[in-house]
Amino acid sequence: MGFTITAESKVEFTQISNLFIRTYMPKANGNFVKTYLYLLMVHQHPADFGDISVGRLADLMECTENDILRAFRYWQKEGLLVLQENETGITEIILLDIHSFPATTEESSSIAAEAPSIATFSTVSSIGETAATAVPEEIPVPERRTYTPLQAEALSKDVEINKTISRVEQMLGAPVSLAHLQLILYFMCDIGFSSELLVTLYEVAVRKGKKKPNYIEAIGIDWAKKGITTPEQAREEADNFSGRYSLVAKALGINRSLAPSEREIIDSWETYHFADSIIKEACKRTVLQTGDTSLHYVSGILKSWHEKNVISLQDIKKCDESFNRQKRTSHAGKKNTATKNQFQNFPQRIYTQSEYNSLEKQLLRGQKMEG
Repeated sequence: MGFTITAESKVEFTQISNLFIRTYMPKANGNFVKTYLYLLMVHQHPADFGDISVGRLADLMECTENDILRAFRYWQKEGLLVLQENETGITEIILLDIHSFPATTEESSSIAAEAPSIATFSTVSSIGETAATAVPEEIPVPERRTYTPLQAEALSKDVEINKTISRVEQMLGAPVSLAHLQLILYFMCDIGFSSELLVTLYEVAVRKGKKKPNYIEAIGIDWAKKGITTPEQAREEADNFSGRYSLVAKALGINRSLAPSEREIIDSWETYHFADSIIKEACKRTVLQTGDTSLHYVSGILKSWHEKNVISLQDIKKCDESFNRQKRTSHAGKKNTATKNQFQNFPQRIYTQSEYNSLEKQLLRGQKMEG
């Protein structure tokens, strides 16, 4: 007896040239390949995607924004795409037809300008002109190695490492996994991160809602390659690339560079360890409730949420529901009080039957006397 096969959903495909797989892919960095494949998918399914950004690609690939920029530069050098840029950064990416010219690096620069494009789409860059147009020279970092259980246990007893593990566990809200432990040992023992720098690394990742070791490792290695050695340098780097200042300015509708005093206010929010989504929600409420862009008002909202132990958007929703219930109860009480008149404010007297009879007799006597 025969049977049929059905599918619940339509499978979508992205076409990849065999020439790319044979010639370009083998020698390219893994992150570069992932980035190019994602760009191909966006091109071939434009209805499913809007504008993309360097920051969004970095989150999707679980790497740094600088890695994405290097990928763009690499494929432009290989002649597979052309970047259009202005003073704000990358504005457009043009994917080129790789079958229209030979795959040689030497010829790619001249061919790229004349080759027909197979895709053109815009990108919203979250990085300024300097970051978008220049990739600094890298400092080599040691190869990642795996510590044996005995080595890991011995190193974990070091006072500085043990203290760092405890602080990381507080941020993660759980004991460190083996993967996180190996990562901590790698950065502290092999690369030379201080305890404060490593804690800052985890703070930056957790703030963005990222707790996977490979994502945190990508950020840390990028810092090491750039020669970042202090928490202050790391926070400045994180602010420039994660877009905390940019996020706040955009959420409040500020179309200018933030002043140093404004940045200081935003920096003060670090003590709350709020995710970007919560910061954005506070900015949104500030604009809707005041019609202004006051960072002090935003600070007041964040302080209130911190005191109420808010850690997620769901917690904010619960706070709103609780506030609305209290408001309705208070309003109902005031309404009931207002509807009482001056007579209702006195207690009513209750008469017995004998009292009614006595009053009746008094009334009759009075009428006879008048007659």
